[in-house]
Amino acid sequence: MVAALTNESATSKSVYFAHCTSEMIFITHLLAEEPEKLAGPLLSDTYVTLLKGRNAWYGQKLALGELSLDMGDSIKGKGVIQGVSAVKAFYELLSQCHISILHPDEKKPVAPVELCPILKTLYKILITREFQSQAILQALRDETMHDPRERIEIAQSHVFYRPSLLGSSEDGEYLY
Repeated sequence: MVAALTNESATSKSVYFAHCTSEMIFITHLLAEEPEKLAGPLLSDTYVTLLKGRNAWYGQKLALGELSLDMGDSIKGKGVIQGVSAVKAFYELLSQCHISILHPDEKKPVAPVELCPILKTLYKILITREFQSQAILQALRDETMHDPRERIEIAQSHVFYRPSLLGSSEDGEYLY
């Protein structure tokens, strides 16, 4: 979306990538006891997913009006656009009322999703359809949003791992 809405602005795509990866690192620290570093092949996969792969293509087509959300997330010739269901799953997981972390500025408990403004915006664009694609740019311009480095520092300096976050059934299988 960002690429289409900014005429392929390298700066805008860079800011988007920085915020998305910082949110991914934050989420990973919630879900994994010993999270893998976002480097090497994992970083390369992340780049493709966010800026060059099917998800990026889908976002660009939505932003340009060449696709509609009503068409679904299974596109002929492209397959399933997994980013849509991933946004929904992570938003719902991180919004659960029984899970909270301390907000770094407000010093009060909040749902983890409150520290993921890009995820929240994508959810409101792709899932609830409350926002149009342009909302992603507004989210990037939000001056109250934490610097991506701060979000990474928050994740790495606190013990955020929540072993029960994914939940497990009686036989040890994960519920999500």
